[in-house]
Amino acid sequence: MSDTTKMLDDALNTLLERRLADAMARNSADLPETLMGEMIESGFTRVLASEADGGLDGTLADAACVAWRCGWHGAPVPIVEMLLLAHLDPHADAAQVSVAHGSPAIAPLMQGTQSIRTGRETLAADTGKPFTSIADAPWCVLENTDAGHDDDTLVMGALLSTAAMTGAMARTLDIMVDHVETRTQFGRPLKKFQAIQHQLAEAASELTITEAALASALEAFETADSRVLLWASAKAQAGVAATKVAATAHQLAGAIGFTEEHALHHFTKKLWHWRDTWGRQADCEIAIGRAACAAPNGLWPYIADTEGNHA
Repeated sequence: MSDTTKMLDDALNTLLERRLADAMARNSADLPETLMGEMIESGFTRVLASEADGGLDGTLADAACVAWRCGWHGAPVPIVEMLLLAHLDPHADAAQVSVAHGSPAIAPLMQGTQSIRTGRETLAADTGKPFTSIADAPWCVLENTDAGHDDDTLVMGALLSTAAMTGAMARTLDIMVDHVETRTQFGRPLKKFQAIQHQLAEAASELTITEAALASALEAFETADSRVLLWASAKAQAGVAATKVAATAHQLAGAIGFTEEHALHHFTKKLWHWRDTWGRQADCEIAIGRAACAAPNGLWPYIADTEGNHA
């Protein structure tokens, strides 16, 4: 992590910790708008914009750091779309413009959202059909409309959402480690039971694999390595890990994990939501298979050779 990235992360952590340290504070209806406004004012959403446009002129790794920290805190803001907007349109107001993805196109909404970028066009927000995501956030679907972003934007969306997922998974595991250390059963802490140790170890292993895949994909993006294998495997693995981490956490916490007083569900519901944004696991796996089949020298060279297999 560079000095610039470290300072960015420290500043964002301070802001989010002040707003989200209390689990009950997350239930405030005004929190998303307030937090989003503070992040926009502080410039965290403009990491990918150039300095000439009032941004940081940062790398995708810098933006991934912001997404990770938002995931770590379970911040109730559409951080991936906010970061991408600075890349798509540096002059757009993140409080008024949202970014859609997928087929059909879906987009997060905030109270001030007026228009939605699909990649091909900009549509009025009130033309969408609103719904509430599994993470209890307002979204809308633009029926009969696909989000036709360029390849770079699609890759960036996949990697930024993966970064947010790794942050949320890391925090979920921290919550569960604290849970098994403090809760007792049959006269001893839960952490003393071998089955629980194995469950946490398996979940942590999936997270570690995801972090490694993400790091490789981010590095490849900066060197213009366009292989589908790299970014799609990172997003697909994030989906695998999120399923394991969330299931393990709720199995260990039981019903308490879904109560208002407990923070756990604020992270796991976001993980379930992010699994299906900017590249569903199944879609990413299909993309990897197709790219591998199309590689001129076969599967293994496509995986191992970084020089001539950028399918």
